[in-house]
Amino acid sequence: MTTDRNLRAGLTAASARLKEVNSPELAAFIDTALSVGVFRVRESEVSDNLAIRLPESARDAIEDAADDMGVTSLGTVVDEGFRRFLAGEFTVAGRTYERRGTAGKKVNLNVRPAALLREQVAATGTSPMHVAADYLMKVFRTGPYADNYEGAALKPGQARIPQVPRLIREQIREAADGRASMDIEEGFAKLLAGEIDPVAPVWADTSDMVPFKVRPNDDLFNRAKDRLKDVKGVTPMHVGIAYLLDKYGIDPATS
Repeated sequence: MTTDRNLRAGLTAASARLKEVNSPELAAFIDTALSVGVFRVRESEVSDNLAIRLPESARDAIEDAADDMGVTSLGTVVDEGFRRFLAGEFTVAGRTYERRGTAGKKVNLNVRPAALLREQVAATGTSPMHVAADYLMKVFRTGPYADNYEGAALKPGQARIPQVPRLIREQIREAADGRASMDIEEGFAKLLAGEIDPVAPVWADTSDMVPFKVRPNDDLFNRAKDRLKDVKGVTPMHVGIAYLLDKYGIDPATS
């Protein structure tokens, strides 16, 4: 029986043979068929496990709703979300899953989406985990898509790209779990409320500085900027990064 895998091998051999007998035009047709076949094979193959970080309440709601609806494979639902994302039919919401100040315990929801779709989403620069999380919560009406959801996330602002030491950036990314922009907004709010002092981080080593892109809400950013207009040498992003270091317990001396 001819399978997708040995069909691909046979097409590859046929293409090579046609090129040997000086028939590159015919070989080109087979190469085209081969590329289509490879695409079909790759999309039918599941990827390695994708661990989706979610609040425990959202994971439980997804699993309960899927069971009630008779959904046997959440990976299939994620595949649908990936296809819709790639087609521009679904966009990822802001990186928040619960009302501000109420985020609970985070857990993993494990799925095995199609390998090719996962790679295509990753190639766009958006995390497959984030697309999968948002789509599952939308389909099963939980997290920010629940009917009783309170307090949607603030609208992401324009990209702000402060320079930080490489090691610090990696530590922040690991600790933030995708919430760095929101936590910077939290720092701005505390600054405006007079709960923290306006300070700039002092790095122990500035020999390997790298960009760190975040998108805090523009209104909060501008209000923090106005608050700092008379504070020499301190910008909103200085305050935001300093707040991240304090919140995550990162020592700037480790840079």
